[in-house]
Amino acid sequence: MPVKSILMLKRKQGMTPEEFRTAYETRHRPTALRLFGHLWIAYRRNYLGPASSFAAAAGTPTNDDASETLCPYDVITEIIYRDMDALEESNRIAAIAENIRLLAEEEESMFDREGCYAAVVEVVEENLSGAERSSD
Repeated sequence: MPVKSILMLKRKQGMTPEEFRTAYETRHRPTALRLFGHLWIAYRRNYLGPASSFAAAAGTPTNDDASETLCPYDVITEIIYRDMDALEESNRIAAIAENIRLLAEEEESMFDREGCYAAVVEVVEENLSGAERSSD
């Protein structure tokens, strides 16, 4: 059964969103595909733009003067593994000394590593095609 992982990634301070996206797409993406791509069935990068908090959108006073701010993340990456064995193999590959060094160098050059998170997620999805929609 497929396993989905979400990475919430923040760019390194001093990088513009455009510089970050270029670095991710031209350096990190090819490395990730070379090391792990054979274990994945999907790899999506969702680059975020300006966002507003739910409180700001509802007109509730916030600590931030602006109603629109940058989201704390720059990209939400989705990776879908073939199965749990593929995820475990990915972790094994990432733990090889040469790969630890390579990935750390890339990450340190473009990510705020302390502000980046990864999680395996459980997907709950609605089938909306032709389904009756309830109001609750």
